[in-house]
Formats: sequence, structure tokens, C-alpha cells
Amino acid sequence: MFDPDPTDLAVRGERGIDLFLRLGDVAQQRSRYRCIATALDEGGEARLVDFEPHAKRDTARLLSRARDAMGDRFMTQPMVLGDATSWPSARDAADPVALFLHLDFFRAWQVADMALQRLMAQLQADPDALPRDPARVAGSILPLFDFNRLTAGCRLAALIEPVLRRRIAAPGFRDDGSGSAGYALRMLGDLCLRAEDYSQALACFSTAIGAGDNPFRRRKAIEAAHLAGDGAALQDHLAAYRAQWDLPGDLATYAEAGA
Repeated sequence: MFDPDPTDLAVRGERGIDLFLRLGDVAQQRSRYRCIATALDEGGEARLVDFEPHAKRDTARLLSRARDAMGDRFMTQPMVLGDATSWPSARDAADPVALFLHLDFFRAWQVADMALQRLMAQLQADPDALPRDPARVAGSILPLFDFNRLTAGCRLAALIEPVLRRRIAAPGFRDDGSGSAGYALRMLGDLCLRAEDYSQALACFSTAIGAGDNPFRRRKAIEAAHLAGDGAALQDHLAAYRAQWDLPGDLATYAEAGA
């Protein structure tokens, strides 16, 4: 039904207008959606928080996409699932395919939400019910991350990070070949950063480093420590970064500010 090339769409999220990329999965005959940015309204001025700056996407185009989507009366009309008289009709849409794209997104979101609720219930009953296989842990968090579920991400981080911290600190721990335990913590840390829960983000990134150190995870920990106002953690992570790699200019600014 959809063009095989990636397609983007805009949906109001927890903090602003979330922009998603649709990625077709031919093998599974379904689509995957990934949040790539959030458009924020700051005193009447639009600002884009780009989650993938390395992709060098057109900021103006993404902001325009978010603005146009929220100004589309057809796509933002009230709708009640149990009332067919409120449902939008494809004949009234400027682009009928957009309706089906949003319906597909809704289905994928609900599937991910059901999995999230099961995981949350299991962990609230027993945090050690978290799977032992790092790949399964990362796989359970990926849909949450893709849909930019901030509140749920912070709640899960509070449950999962202490469990993974104990496992990673245990003698003989080794992450899998893909670094899945560290990746799971990085996704949770990113969600906490976006939700401005900086202390929880710092905990996630610090534990991720325990699973395997690299410049990217150290950078995240430094940023979170700075935002959390944790001077001791900031200096510790800066020193660890300097001991292994050349400190980039932007991170050196943090060091100067804390000197």
C-alpha cells in the first residue's frame, strides 16, 4: 500500500509534535516507525530537537511537516473508536494514503503498548523477572524508544537500571556481541534525557559504561551529569574520557565550566 521508500509523519506526543520515520519491513510484511525528532513550541517560536543529527535532515522541512500536520483539520478532527459517525473518510482527505498511514501507525503503536504493559506488570511484581538475555532486554525496550514513550521510559528505567547494574557488576559479566545490555540502557537514558529526568538518565548511561565503555556512552554520561548538576560525576566522566580519547571542544567546555 505504501511507497517502499521511508515516509515521515507527525503525531502530537508528550512534549511536542513527534516526527516519525516509517521503515518498511518486507520480510515481516509490516512497517516499523521510529521517532527522529520533536518539534517544540517555545513561546510561539518553533524549535526542533533532532534525535539523529548525524542524518543531517532538513530542519526547516521537518518543522514545516509538523506545522502542516497539526494544521490539517482532516487529520486532527475528533474521533471516537466506538462511534462510526465520528470516523474520518478517506474521500475527504487531501491525501487518502495519509489516513491509512496513520491507521498503520496506530496499529503498530497499540501492539507496542500491549507489550509494554505486560513488561511493566512483570517488573513491578518482580524486577528480577527481567530477561537474562541482553538481546531480549534491548528488544523489549526498542519499541518504547521508537515511539518516544517518555513517561513510560522513565518508569521502566527506574525498574530496569538497578537490575542491570547488579548484573553488570557481578563477576564474569560479559555483554553480548552486539552490546545489547549497554544499548538497552542507552535507549532508556535517552528517553530520560528527553523527559528531563537527568539524574535517572545519568544512572542509565553510567551503568551502560559498565557494560562496555566507548566515547558515545561517555559523552552521554557527561551531558547527563552536566544537566543533572552532578559536579562529581561530571568530573569523573570527563577524566575517564580524557584518559582514553581526545576531549572534543564541546565537552571541553563542560570541563572549563566546572573548573
